[in-house]
Amino acid sequence: MTESPAPTPAQVRTGQLAGALVGVEAVALAGFAAFYLIELLRGEGSDPVVIIMTVVMMLIFVVGLGYVAYGLWTRHPRAQAPAMAANGLLVPLGIAMFQFAPVWLAGSVLLGAVLVIVSSLRMGQLD
Repeated sequence: MTESPAPTPAQVRTGQLAGALVGVEAVALAGFAAFYLIELLRGEGSDPVVIIMTVVMMLIFVVGLGYVAYGLWTRHPRAQAPAMAANGLLVPLGIAMFQFAPVWLAGSVLLGAVLVIVSSLRMGQLD
């Protein structure tokens, strides 16, 4: 069995870029979850059960994205696919956001998603 070659410094840096961007996504999603909880505590939500379940779902994704970010940073072989899948879902969202959100926000979502996908691909094969 042949041992895979050591990653180049560029591959390590692109993996760390992808990990950092996914980490930013996890922090942003945690911020949205906190916002929902604050709104619930202030009595602004119309259905507390829906809000709580939304927060729970967001926190599950925060944990998953945090794990993926760590995996990309440390070049874990199973981190690339979930990073590309999650950000593949953000590409159409970023495109759609141009209709209802500020251009800088929509562009940031779209650019971040594309950067994570490209960086994950440029990391090379992880064994």
